[in-house]
Amino acid sequence: MKVDLNLLRVLLAVYETGNVTIAAAQLRMSQPTASAALARLRRSFGDPLFVRRDLRMEPTPFTESILQKTREVIEVIDREILSPATFDPLLFSGEINFCLSEIGEVVLLPMLYDCLRKLAPMAKIKTVSLAPKELDEALHEGEVNLAIGYFPDLTSADIFQQRLFSHDLVCMVRKDHRIKGRRMTLKDFSQAEHLLVRDGSRTLEMYEQYIFSQQIRRKIVLQMSHYMSVPRMIEQSDMVVVLPRTIAQLFAESWNVRVMASPVDIPRYDLKQYWHRRFQNEAKGRWLRTTVFDVFDGYMLNA
Repeated sequence: MKVDLNLLRVLLAVYETGNVTIAAAQLRMSQPTASAALARLRRSFGDPLFVRRDLRMEPTPFTESILQKTREVIEVIDREILSPATFDPLLFSGEINFCLSEIGEVVLLPMLYDCLRKLAPMAKIKTVSLAPKELDEALHEGEVNLAIGYFPDLTSADIFQQRLFSHDLVCMVRKDHRIKGRRMTLKDFSQAEHLLVRDGSRTLEMYEQYIFSQQIRRKIVLQMSHYMSVPRMIEQSDMVVVLPRTIAQLFAESWNVRVMASPVDIPRYDLKQYWHRRFQNEAKGRWLRTTVFDVFDGYMLNA
């Protein structure tokens, strides 16, 4: 025998109020609807359930026998299934997993870490770097809570995304380089020796495609796979390197290098946070996305 949960709510309301009209008002339904629900229950159980006595509906012995279990079932469903899930970051001691690029770990992670340590002091924070196909699967499985950065290959309809801030690419040279000014000329750019970083990121791939489309020639004399040795190589040479503004500015704070605007208007790009549809309504995921968005709200606004 199948019984609609909402019918059982009518049973409880009539028992507690002793009146079908008042019960209907409490449940925000019409009196005929409540009466019809009670009639369906009577047919299902084969019992009158309530008998009118004066102005009050009195429960039958059968109703009395199922009342406690009915109330327990409804309370469990309301409390553990229908109530919105909550997440308390102060009590959370599990993992928070991000997918970040090398630059993301250098530039973005410190800000994230500082914020999360204050809001979720017992959480364990982990970062990974994954190829697009692996990342898609990791987001689906919940092995990665958020991917943060420039991931244009995450195009599945099941991957949700939110823009965090807009970013651009700049040139970097040593401080006493012969090329002066705040913006490099196209002539200087073409004649200079270049250091090229090929780290597998889509950011630099986008830059390479743009340079090729504009038929701009460069003298590439050194190619590297990582960014961490870039400032030392630049400050000891006349080479020019193109890299994201965030990491360039960070290098300029600690090394003998300076940042210059590119001679061509390389298109800006958006850094976003990505998550899987499965975790759209998860309490932990909602809190984490809101926190990340707040951390980077206004970041690079005046860059």
